Amino acid sequence: MTSYRLIIGILVGITLSFFTVFFFNMMVIVDQIKLLSGTNLTKIASLLIGANFDFDMISFFSGSPSILGFFAPEFLAWIFIGYITGTIAKGLKRGTIASILVVIVVLLIWIILSIISGQDLMALFQGTQLTETLGGIISALVGVLLGGSVGGLVSGPYEEFY
Repeated sequence: MTSYRLIIGILVGITLSFFTVFFFNMMVIVDQIKLLSGTNLTKIASLLIGANFDFDMISFFSGSPSILGFFAPEFLAWIFIGYITGTIAKGLKRGTIASILVVIVVLLIWIILSIISGQDLMALFQGTQLTETLGGIISALVGVLLGGSVGGLVSGPYEEFY
């Protein structure tokens, strides 16, 4: 029997990734969208998804970390996405797996939309930008792991009924 909770949790997590940075850091993203509003819809969608990967955990811990700096809007957005995904998927293992799959799918969607909109992806994956991009991906993974495991634990163990 197919697990619909897992699939629905992943779809809800992917859908939330378009909007969650708005919840925590609305004005910065809205200003960027206003600048691009008449040009290209794929560029706007790529900007919305790419905003989730802006928090660089590598440079945060290599610099002078602070408690308030740790709770960046992007990191809070990933914790929220992981929590909702884990709660829908139900169970620690399934919540963790579903939330990691959400990050992987969102990362792939971001790369595909960036290619379609004509953005320079090579700039993100070379030189000094490489550590910022990897730091954003690592912070996304850590955020959804925290949120997915807490959401999976809160919702209780998964029980399959036949």
